[in-house]
Amino acid sequence: MMQMKGVTMKRIELMGMVSGICTTSAFIPQVYTVWSMRPIPATSISLPMYVLFNLGVLGWAFYGMKIHAPSIAIMNSITSVLALSILVYKCIYG
Repeated sequence: MMQMKGVTMKRIELMGMVSGICTTSAFIPQVYTVWSMRPIPATSISLPMYVLFNLGVLGWAFYGMKIHAPSIAIMNSITSVLALSILVYKCIYG
């Protein structure tokens, strides 16, 4: 196992996975709140923000795949699905 200043890459990847779980799970209450408003118009949801956010998160997911970093690839893929559901709500109930 490759060493990096006394910390193994496995531990660093674990730290990334735990951090990813925290930031990804933070979207779950938002998705629930947004979809529980149905069919109230989503006027307060910013379409440009969610489009750009989804593009950025997908970019991070692909980046994670390319550098073989499961924590980056997996967590950003899941975050993308959650954020995309809010974007879909905005497009439907906009």
